[in-house]
Amino acid sequence: MVQPSYSNVVHVTVDGSPVPEKIASDLVGCWVDLGAGVPAAFRLTFRDPDRLVLGELGIQCGTPVTLAPVADGQGAGSPLLTGEVTGMETDYDGTGTFTVIRGYDMGHRLMRQRRVAAYRNQTAADIAKKLATMNGIPIGKGKGGIKPTTTVYEFISQANVTDWDFLARLADENDVVMSLDSEGRFQFAKADPASTAPPTSMPGDKSPFVLQGGVDVLRCRAAVTSADQVAKTEARGWNVTTKKKLTATSPATSNDGFAIGTTPQKTAKKFKTAKLVETDTPFDRLAEVKVAAKALADDVTSSFAELEVMVFGNPKLRPGVPVTLTDVGKPFEGKYTVTSVRHVFGYDEHYQTWITVSGRQWRSLYGLTSGGGTATAPKLPSVANALVTNVQDPLKQGRVKLQFPWLDDAYESDWTRTVQLGGKGGGGVFPFDVDDEVLVAFDRGALDHPFVIGGLYNGKDKPTVVSDVPLHDGLKKQAIRHTLSDRKGNRVDLLSQQTGGRKQGVRIASGNDKLIINLDRTKTEITVDSKGSVTIKGSRSVSVEAGTDLTLSARRRLTIKSGGPLDIEGRGLVNLKSLGGAVTVDAMGALSLKAVGAATLTAGGSVQVNSIANVGIRAITLALQGVVLVNNKPYPLP
Repeated sequence: MVQPSYSNVVHVTVDGSPVPEKIASDLVGCWVDLGAGVPAAFRLTFRDPDRLVLGELGIQCGTPVTLAPVADGQGAGSPLLTGEVTGMETDYDGTGTFTVIRGYDMGHRLMRQRRVAAYRNQTAADIAKKLATMNGIPIGKGKGGIKPTTTVYEFISQANVTDWDFLARLADENDVVMSLDSEGRFQFAKADPASTAPPTSMPGDKSPFVLQGGVDVLRCRAAVTSADQVAKTEARGWNVTTKKKLTATSPATSNDGFAIGTTPQKTAKKFKTAKLVETDTPFDRLAEVKVAAKALADDVTSSFAELEVMVFGNPKLRPGVPVTLTDVGKPFEGKYTVTSVRHVFGYDEHYQTWITVSGRQWRSLYGLTSGGGTATAPKLPSVANALVTNVQDPLKQGRVKLQFPWLDDAYESDWTRTVQLGGKGGGGVFPFDVDDEVLVAFDRGALDHPFVIGGLYNGKDKPTVVSDVPLHDGLKKQAIRHTLSDRKGNRVDLLSQQTGGRKQGVRIASGNDKLIINLDRTKTEITVDSKGSVTIKGSRSVSVEAGTDLTLSARRRLTIKSGGPLDIEGRGLVNLKSLGGAVTVDAMGALSLKAVGAATLTAGGSVQVNSIANVGIRAITLALQGVVLVNNKPYPLP
């Protein structure tokens, strides 16, 4: 690295004005932390025996601050950090009284609010630009800034997390890095690969990005490991539209952040080949699965090597910058992409820069005790209630949109599948209505992948009232009625009452109880009770068969009609009797009365046979008894 030309003095600008010399001379300590994927932080420590620094500088939360290193003989250089004050402290110990000013770059604004929001048909870059603008953070230009990403999210939710955490998740899924540049401009782009660092043959005094052991490297810890390294990674998902699984794999053999004497593949080649599968996140599209597999491979391979180096201070060393490490021995020599940097300015020490190259693992106590944090979306491990807001499912599958009253008033889910009696061309659909309260479960805890698993009753929405049979037997403490009902009270009752009315069986009833079909298990009978008419139709034949007696009864007229022949047949006696009037047999054609045995025609009054044509009576013997009249005159018989 080029020999240092920067002093241990940092130039501080507060609200656009340089700190006065009398206060600047009391600055006894300063450090600036820069990291990929985290907001940059700073701390200024002033010796302040009279406690005047905050008042004289007009410091308060939100005051803009710019920090720049001072080059020997050249004054303040380009900014190291542009941020704002977020905290103030006073500190007293045996060495004196101090005032401490803390702050971050403007990225901290993305952490100040938890947000519930839905994003439809947008890329990660689109969402990043929107959120940065909403938080008043300028967008970087040129090499930095927001670079386009390929995956288009049809629907993705920000589940009550900060904008920073949500964007960190998107950055991981799309294999990009989120940060702010030295002038406080937002960046959302891929890190430069380590291969773009200066060649290892370049002397350290020719480039600030060549870190030469024994020359400008003051302290070094380098490591490589085969732990957790795999041959390939895999991501899996499910395409609801095509009903097919989604799979994609990515080799985990190298990482763009390293170009050193070994690779992840080489460190693990002596061990059994392994594969790591991403199963924590539900994916719906093949493009998402492919990106997830590649991002997982990058995450795994990024941890195979680590580097911590302290060098003479240089503000050009920042996260995302490729550097070359030489003269430290193999396999550690080579090229690295920096992931975090700490610049330290001390009162009695030279300006130092601490460089770290590591994977995306937490280095905090929380990270150690929790097993390592991730940028994935927070999980919703339980079920929750929701309200139906839309039922106009374009696929006509009973899907609904939901609003979660416990979460946010403005958030509405995407089309959500509901638990039905599914099956190819079969099953059953019981749709919900708008404003129904439902119970929702979340696919692997993801807010943007809910499933409705059932409806809920409450103080306003209550089940259909069935007054004659309660739900439970009060004495036996057993359910005696199971009812399936629609909104109008049309229902099917499964009855198992063993006391009281002893109603058992299946009952189908209309909402107004004017039509009831009862399959009575107790009496072993079927009853159709209608307050209107009952019609039985068959496009072909209709058969009614009784094992013993069959009775047709009507309180008024009983009509039997036939479009063709009408046969009335009895294997025993056939009786045709009228209790209240005449019996008429009327044929539009011939009328034939036949008997295999004797035929008797008896009347309590006269019997008359009329014909507009001839009347013939044929018999071997014709017996007439009584007076025979012909044209109303007695007919003498021999």
